Amino acid sequence: MEAVIKTGGKQYLIKEGDKIQIEKTSHEVGTEIGFDQVLYISDEENVLVDAAQLKSFKIKAKVLSDDKGKKLKVFKFRRRKDSKTLNGHRQNYQTVEILSISK
Repeated sequence: MEAVIKTGGKQYLIKEGDKIQIEKTSHEVGTEIGFDQVLYISDEENVLVDAAQLKSFKIKAKVLSDDKGKKLKVFKFRRRKDSKTLNGHRQNYQTVEILSISK
C-alpha cells in the first residue's frame, strides 16, 4: 500500500517502512507522529483520491533524527558597482520512518 501525504508544504509518496526527510516540526526525536493530510491511497486493486474517503486514513510515523541539509550559498553580484553579497543557508530536516498506513 502506498500513499501521498502533505506536510510542510510539500508532498511525499510513501510506503510502510520508508524513511523520508521532512521539514522540521516541533516533535522531538523518538516520538510518534501522525499525518492526517492524505491525498492519495493505493493498494493492489484500489486507488482512492476522494477527500471524503481519505479522511478516515491515518499515517503513523516515528521521528528518528534531526538533521541539517547541505549548505547553500546565495551570491548576488552587481556588475560595475563593486557590490556583492554572499549568504549561506542550511535547512533543518527531520528523518521520519513510516510505521503504518491504516484506516
